[in-house]
Amino acid sequence: MKWWISDFDGTLTLKENNYELIERDINFVKQWTKENKFIIATGRDIDHVNELVQQHGFDVEYKITNNGAAMFKGQKTLYELSIPMTQRQKIYDALKKLHNFCGIKLSDTLNAIEISGIKEEKPRYEATIVIPLWFEKEDKFDEYIETVLTNEKLNNVALYAHTQDFDYIRSLFKDLKDVKILHTSPFVLELMHQDVSKYTGIKYLQEKYNIDPKDIISSGDGDNDFEMLENVQNSFVMASGTKLALKAGKTIIRNTKREIGKYIN
Repeated sequence: MKWWISDFDGTLTLKENNYELIERDINFVKQWTKENKFIIATGRDIDHVNELVQQHGFDVEYKITNNGAAMFKGQKTLYELSIPMTQRQKIYDALKKLHNFCGIKLSDTLNAIEISGIKEEKPRYEATIVIPLWFEKEDKFDEYIETVLTNEKLNNVALYAHTQDFDYIRSLFKDLKDVKILHTSPFVLELMHQDVSKYTGIKYLQEKYNIDPKDIISSGDGDNDFEMLENVQNSFVMASGTKLALKAGKTIIRNTKREIGKYIN
């Protein structure tokens, strides 16, 4: 039996398919899980993952969420790793500066809330890859921003921004300790504990079930997939992936997850 741990957005879904999972790949996953294990490892929260599993009828026992900050077996939390409380005031102060400048989502192990979007009287750039809904978000910033200081389980802060603003945004968080910021999707930067990694979930499964490394497969496309692409010998990276992901992946694939089957069957 083999274990396939895969990112979702940008890996199972592709831009040319409007970021929707297409039927041939849905069928490949379902065929795979007749004899093997399939685990979704994503930056999404557990509710989103459960919706995806139900929507597509997947057989998924384990779920790695919030970029590896939490892992579930069914609905049971196996582990969680929060952003250090010692760094919360600095994050709070930076988010105050970013209110309406970029979209902001706060996530803990069980919940995620989009607290604000981008507010611009006119576009600041001629072109952007930020999707329109982030310019239309209801503003809940004042209602939820204090949870950055009080929610001990907060493990992810996602920032949806013009890529032209990434350097400025990163500069606001450059002095944080034990916190890393990753480019996880084309227009998304995310803050998390320094030790958070999707590979943490893979190691958990490997140790629990004594899985032979050759029976583990990983696939991804973003900076948050780097560790699992680098440390798994059978790793597959999307050709559209970030520079860091492309550097780490062992094999490049382009448009369908069935390509993986050519290498591992």
